[in-house]
Amino acid sequence: MGFLFVGSVGVVPQWFSRRRSLANGISTAGSGIGGLVYSLGTNAMIQSIGLGWAFRVLAILAFAVNTTCTILLKDRNKAVGSVQLAFDARLFKKPEFLLLLGWGFFSMLGYIVLLFSLPSYARSVGLTASQGSVIGALMNLGQGLGRPTVGAFSDVTGRINMCGTCTFFAGLFCLVIWTFAKSYGVLIFFAVIVGTVSGTFWATVAPVSAEVVGIKVLPSALSITWLVLVIPCTFAEPVGLKLRVATGDTYLHAQIFAGCMYIGAAICMWGVRAWKVKELDTLKDGEREKEIRDDDAARREREREENEDDINVNVPVRRQMTRTESVKRATKGLWSLQKKYILYHIEHVCVRVLGLTQFTHNNP
Repeated sequence: MGFLFVGSVGVVPQWFSRRRSLANGISTAGSGIGGLVYSLGTNAMIQSIGLGWAFRVLAILAFAVNTTCTILLKDRNKAVGSVQLAFDARLFKKPEFLLLLGWGFFSMLGYIVLLFSLPSYARSVGLTASQGSVIGALMNLGQGLGRPTVGAFSDVTGRINMCGTCTFFAGLFCLVIWTFAKSYGVLIFFAVIVGTVSGTFWATVAPVSAEVVGIKVLPSALSITWLVLVIPCTFAEPVGLKLRVATGDTYLHAQIFAGCMYIGAAICMWGVRAWKVKELDTLKDGEREKEIRDDDAARREREREENEDDINVNVPVRRQMTRTESVKRATKGLWSLQKKYILYHIEHVCVRVLGLTQFTHNNP
């Protein structure tokens, strides 16, 4: 089951960008619906055809469906330029990726304990095995309905915001409702409501990882994530069984443990959110500085163009003024010559007629 499900998680985000979380939520909702069908159908087959044939029918069904899906499933590794590294150690140098791993680690510790302890808890408070099976099936129903819903809201409100909020509510429901649920009706209510948020990790791990490390490095990030999740998935249920007590509230410690693990996972996701907000602020500051630089450059360009326009407008005026001044100077010089010439003739006449030998004006 691990080879079938985990290997396909990173394929869906490669085909979507705007509605990536919704698409991933719909694809992962199949496990919730399948869990509901298997819980009810397997019990009916065991009673009608026996345990052996019930397992054979499930095996044939799983083989036929999964073989068809494997043939039809296609990735876009070449189109998106995915980095095919099974273990990229450079990712461990990124604090945001370590917080993402912490979110998955603590989420699985709470999820496994909740998933496998809830039917047993129902029997411990006096309910029948059939009622416990129904409660487990209703939790799977909640996951089938909740995962697409979580994905849809993640695309609107932000994937990281939605992950942190839903994970926190899963822990809160475990601490506030599960610890006090003693009747069949309350357990049904708890199973449905906690099912909508308990599987938030599976509905959003791929879109959130793509948002943190990028779509190109997503396969490497998911491979490391699956490797890290081996530890909580292996030891979560033994830890939950170890926390049971013989008297009193048998599962109280396990319930508190599951709730605290979910809240710890939510704290890790809020750390990722703080990193994302800081990154966006830095990006906005860089864009603002670029806009300021661009505005200064544009202002200088406008001033240069205005100066060029002034020069182009003033040059003809200056040329016209220069020509006018030249004409005035030439006219003034010509009048000076004419004046001297006239005075010369007057002086010449006076000398000859009147016998004057001196005159105030010089010869031209």
